[in-house]
Amino acid sequence: MNEAIEAYQAFLTIAPKDHRKVPESYYAMASCYLVRHNNDYVVDAVKRIYEQDEEAEKVQLPCFLPYKSNSKTLLKSLFDPQSLSNPEVAAPSLDRISHLTDPHRIEVIKQHREWEARSLGEKNNPKHSLISYTHKPRVKQQTAKSLIGLKSISLREMDPTKDRVYHGYVLSVTIIEEAYSWTPSIHLVIEDEHFDCERMFIYGFPEGQGKYLTSKVFAIGSKMNIINPYLRLGANDMKSLIRIDDFSSIIMQSETERVLNMCRYCGQPNALHVCSKCKQARYCTKECQTMDWKLYNHKLICKKQ
Repeated sequence: MNEAIEAYQAFLTIAPKDHRKVPESYYAMASCYLVRHNNDYVVDAVKRIYEQDEEAEKVQLPCFLPYKSNSKTLLKSLFDPQSLSNPEVAAPSLDRISHLTDPHRIEVIKQHREWEARSLGEKNNPKHSLISYTHKPRVKQQTAKSLIGLKSISLREMDPTKDRVYHGYVLSVTIIEEAYSWTPSIHLVIEDEHFDCERMFIYGFPEGQGKYLTSKVFAIGSKMNIINPYLRLGANDMKSLIRIDDFSSIIMQSETERVLNMCRYCGQPNALHVCSKCKQARYCTKECQTMDWKLYNHKLICKKQ
């Protein structure tokens, strides 16, 4: 435990104040102190470290906020027991549940699965040739020259009725659907911190990298930041989507931030049950699997492996 504390202290000595791992280092170090000792003096010391943690969060880039940490939750429950029963703390999980049956979410996921199923069918049929095209975007999206001063933005803060590049903003999202095709673009479904979701089309990626990107990089549960996000109205359906033309505007978050074994219905991590047919989709419970079939039409992409 002493070695862990020393390692965190060494990191904090050399790390920039706004390094995204500084708050977690404070939280983890405080937790180590609690595990190693349990007396009034140490609790007072841990409380001081916890206060340093909160100060460290204030200098984080907006795209990394609000800061989430299991160590933080533990310490917060120690110094602020009321936080465990505070309805504002419990609200996100309830908010997520209410969003699962949102009509827009259902439409976005079903349309994505229909597209992927059609693309896979044509790709695997030797008698069919996949012909794809794209309409030239109305405005040009490209990354910012500097990350300094970027402001966080969510999907609900973007006008779904206007084509617009949100210059000076960063959109932080989680990928919640698999992508199986990449011609002419990689189609994803993304979710922001409010559990709102939208389609995302990625153009301009390196030639020959489509299969690698869809299977290894833009995998379900992965998190990314989009610099200067472009809300585009589809040329055919006039429905909103996030379009990426400048591939360098995507900054993938660390693999440690990825939601592992994400439930295909509710989005929770560490889902234990696997679809017996496709061996790909994971679910928390039988109820989640049933809802995914009924609401989001899982059968479209459920192919025997």
